[in-house]
Amino acid sequence: MALWNEDAFIGGHPALDFVNTVEDQDKRRDSSRISEWASFLGWAQVSYVFSEEQMNVLENEIQQTDISTLLRNIHDLRETAYAALSGIASGEKQTDDALQKLEEGIRTALRNSSLKLKENSYIWVPDMVNPNWVIDVLTLSIESLLRFHDISKLKECGRCSWMFLNQGRGRGRRWCNMKTCGNRAKSVSFRKRKQ
Repeated sequence: MALWNEDAFIGGHPALDFVNTVEDQDKRRDSSRISEWASFLGWAQVSYVFSEEQMNVLENEIQQTDISTLLRNIHDLRETAYAALSGIASGEKQTDDALQKLEEGIRTALRNSSLKLKENSYIWVPDMVNPNWVIDVLTLSIESLLRFHDISKLKECGRCSWMFLNQGRGRGRRWCNMKTCGNRAKSVSFRKRKQ
């Protein structure tokens, strides 16, 4: 699916790629790329957030009547995560409402999960009997980002709201993607210099 090419996965972590599921050329975040169940499934298939078993349930066992509520909860989690991560990236104090809400969600997801051996390490796996297991999977991905990655590397694009882990030295990367936001910013800067 063209919507989910490599340019959609620039975050450096699946949780950031989830936060970045918006069409965004500014900071408004008003156009979701996962507003329909089919588009969410397309993202889930290529994101590596869900296991093969979980994908099978997502594709074949989620009831049509549950989809609108589930999508609303997915969007709420995404925007809560964005608000918390944006605050962290900008250096704001970590006492904001979004981070507290995210922490509550993480505690709930951990309560709904058990440790399972996967290859050579243990991971948290949500109980799929719980109706909120999809939210728990996404929340645990965010928890993994916060616990296992250098949060000082967390950045927000200077032009849009996409988030990424800056792997460069020093100041490094300022744009989510040079082909999109980087080129737009350079064009604006060039036009201003010409005036």
